[in-house]
Order: sequence, then C-alpha cells, then structure tokens
Amino acid sequence: MLTLGHQKIDGLSLSVMLVLGALAVGVGVLEPNLLPWAIGAVALAAGMVFWAARWDITLWAWIWVLSYGLLDWPEWKIQLVGFFNLTVPRILFLAAMATFAMYFFFHRRRLHFDRGLYWMMLVLLLYTAFSATTSGWTARTPGVETAPYYRFLGSMLLPFVMFFLLCNAGSDEKQIRRALVMITVYGWYALYIGYLQYAAINGVEWARSFIWPAYINDPTFGIHFDRARGVFSGATPQAVLMVSLFYIDLYLIRKLRGPYRAALVVQAILVPPAVFFTLLRSAYLAFLICGFLWVLLTGRRKFRWLKLAGLLLVVMIFIFASWERLSSTDRATGGVAQKGPIRSRLILIEQTWKIMAEAPLLGVGFGHFVDKQQSMPRDPGELSGEPTGVLVQHNLFLNMLAETGVIGLVLTILVFLLLWKQSYQLYKKIPLDAHGDVSRDFVVLFWLVLVNYLTDGMFRDPLWDAFSNALLWSLAGLVVCFNRLLEPQPLDLPIAAGEWKH
Repeated sequence: MLTLGHQKIDGLSLSVMLVLGALAVGVGVLEPNLLPWAIGAVALAAGMVFWAARWDITLWAWIWVLSYGLLDWPEWKIQLVGFFNLTVPRILFLAAMATFAMYFFFHRRRLHFDRGLYWMMLVLLLYTAFSATTSGWTARTPGVETAPYYRFLGSMLLPFVMFFLLCNAGSDEKQIRRALVMITVYGWYALYIGYLQYAAINGVEWARSFIWPAYINDPTFGIHFDRARGVFSGATPQAVLMVSLFYIDLYLIRKLRGPYRAALVVQAILVPPAVFFTLLRSAYLAFLICGFLWVLLTGRRKFRWLKLAGLLLVVMIFIFASWERLSSTDRATGGVAQKGPIRSRLILIEQTWKIMAEAPLLGVGFGHFVDKQQSMPRDPGELSGEPTGVLVQHNLFLNMLAETGVIGLVLTILVFLLLWKQSYQLYKKIPLDAHGDVSRDFVVLFWLVLVNYLTDGMFRDPLWDAFSNALLWSLAGLVVCFNRLLEPQPLDLPIAAGEWKH
C-alpha cells in the first residue's frame, strides 16, 4: 500500500499507472517497434511516482549535480532545432523537475516565496535574460558562440531553480549527510582520474589506458590537457571539487563512525596532491584560505588561535623550504611566478574599465564580452608572447560589470550578500553544542564552499562551469531550507480558553 502519513494515494497512483499503461498499449498497437520504449517509459514513470511518494526527493539534486562529472559525455547529445541541446545532465534535470512536481503534489507541500534572496535571484535572471535578448543569444566570435545561452542556462537558470526546489523540499537533517556522502563517493572516481592523468602527463603513458570514458584522453577536448582536469573540459571544475571535497571529508570524519570514516581519512590525505595536480594558483589560494577559516571557525575555542598559529607556521616553513621551486615560472614543479596570465588579466581589467566607460549602466550585453573585446584596439606586444586570440574575462564580477553594467554587478553582489545573510542567520540559530548535521560546522562548511567558489571567481568566469554552480547552489538550497525550518512557525489553530484548577 502506497501511503503518505495518513493520506492514501493508491487511487491516484493507480489511475496514473492505468493511463500510462493505456498509452503504452496504444503506442504498441499503432507502432509495434516503439512498444519496448513505451513499456520502458511506463516503468520509469512508475519509479518516479514511487520515488516522489516514499524516498528522499533531494537526492535528485545530487544525481543531477554529479551527472556533470559522470554522464556529461560529448557524444551523448540530442540536438533540437530552435531549442538548446539536450545533454544527459539536462535530461536528468527535466526528470528531477517532474519528480519534484509529483512530490509537492502528493505531499501537499506548498512553495514558499518568503525570502528576499528568491526575488533578487529572479530579478538577476530576468535582467540577464533581457540583456541577452537585446544583444543576442549567441555571440559572433568563433569559439565562444554559446557564451550567452550556455552560461545563462547551465550556470544560472538550472542551478537557481534547483536551489529554490531544495529550499522548499528539505525536511530532515539526514538529507545533509546523504548529499555530502554522495559527493565523497564521486570523489573517489575524481581522484582516480586525476592521479592517472598526472601520471600520464609525467611520462607514464600506460596510465591513460585505465582512464574511462575515453574522450578524456582526447587532447582536442576542452583545454588544460597538460593538467589533471578530471572528466571535465578544463582543470578548474576539478580544482573546485577537490578543494570542497577536502573540507567535506573533514566535516564527515567528525560526524561518521565505522569503516567509511577510515576511508574518508585516506581520501582527505589523497586530496591535497590532487589539488596540486590541477596546477591552478587560484586553487592553491582557495585551499589555504579555507584552511585558515576551518581552523578559526571550528573546534574548541580555546585552541583555535593556537591551531591557527601552528598552521601559519607550517605554511611559512613550507614556503621557506620550497621558495626556489615556488618562485619559478614552471607550473609543473609548483612554480607560481608565471607572468603571462598576470599580464593577460591586467589587460582584461583595463579593457573592462574602457567598456564600462562606454556602457556603464547596461554593459555590452550578457555573453558578449569577447565580441566587444575583439573590436577594441590592442598592442600585439602587450602579451609578450602570450596568445592574442580569444581572451575571455577571468573575473566573475568584472565580467558582469562589462556585460551587464553596474545594474548587473549590483544584482550579482546582492545575491551573494543575501545568501550569506541566510547562512549567518542559520549559524546564529544553532546552539553551540548542536551535534547533528544541522550544526554550526555545517554552516562553516558551506561558507568554505562559497569562499572556494568566489576565490575561483576572482581568477576566471565561473559561469562557464555548470558543475561548480550546480554544486554551490544545491548546497545553498539546504542551508536556506533549514534556516526557514528553524524559524518559529505560526499555528493556524484556535487558542483554547484557559481553565483555573482548584
């Protein structure tokens, strides 16, 4: 018997299954070749109905997030005329939306619109959509034609929608534990690929024969083939994942018991080298900043400053002992003094300032920074041997300033400020001695994921990275959800008259 509390939904679910079964039979009669597909669709629909009724609906969010690392295969794509391409993650997103809709219907859950953050995110979406519509949903520059619609759809619209659904669907602190454990399970695969790639880059060619899927070994797929980029088309999503994974491991090590806790200790040891394998200076910086914040904001108060001083001492000793290597321009050996990318970013800052002077309020159009940049005069000697072709903006906030003007920049900043406000409200509501998953340590963990994202965003435009945005906003959905759940809820019940007992 399929029930939800005291509410029976057997009749409803049976009716749905009968209708779908009838449609499958009708398809089989009209087109016998399609009968197996129709039966499969009915089975899938039945599974979605059962999931919406009985299982944790928030798991769909993490299936979708991790599909960018497991199932975002370039050859698995359905091209639709006049519509965006359907990749596996996007198909899973649509399936998640259908399952969430059934969940809200079966459980009689209403959607809450009681947060200023929701409305600010909606305003940002509408404004960027307006900007892309007026300037064009595709760019003119070869290589970045998808900049307007890909970044809007993959890194803003879909993550924001999933965030809103998680804000309204969360109900149990176990959902936090499940989400983080799922990320660590995927983390093993990401580490496996990263270590093999680093071995292959350093001459162990047979290591690539153990990498799957095979397209990862294609040097024409994406960029950063000379770095450990995991399954992604660039090293930055892998770096964001590795930094977040390390602190997720630290959090779960404190919460879990049993064999998997020991496995997480091993995983936490393997992660720092994997961060180095990405050869991204932004990742090194994010890892250190998050480390200082983790020590400062977690654990016993009387030992925090002592541990922070110890961590600082270790970092200083490491820098002193490795100064010759760190000060070199060879990234493969740990050098961080490569000047080409620094000069490139200085040029981008200057170009952004000129664009802002021309179009301060509305910018040049969402996704059209490169179109404008290509038309601007540039001294070929400025980059001193660096590539002078397509040079996308490498800062989230400068990019929003150039493409959407002061209005878009202010809206973006307000979204992040309101998100931090929601997390800080939750932090203050949680008692110091709370030991469940709704704890201050969880909020600190979220802050580290946010700091990791924003640190990365200071060195590149993360709107090209659908995975990092999906990870951030899905985790943010749980934070805002529990902030709402811990608020006093009014009771729509009459207050009984009191009685004096003698």
